[in-house]
Amino acid sequence: MSSVSNKELKFKNILDSFKAPKTTNDKNDLYINLENAKREWEEAKNIFENVSEPDLVDYAIYNVEAAEKKYVYLLRQIKNENIN
Repeated sequence: MSSVSNKELKFKNILDSFKAPKTTNDKNDLYINLENAKREWEEAKNIFENVSEPDLVDYAIYNVEAAEKKYVYLLRQIKNENIN
């Protein structure tokens, strides 16, 4: 039996998807991912601003924060690629 759980594998796959690119195509993909992350962040903010049910406020806040962190992470990756 493997010592790595399914959750750990999923987490590793998520982390691997955020690794810095090595090729031109990967760099283009990173810019596309950044644009998508910005769009997700804007959509999350819009949902937060329009949520009317108290039970959904926490969910909306979580989505805004998660989308923002994803966008900032990808932006840092692009900046680091341009520096290196």
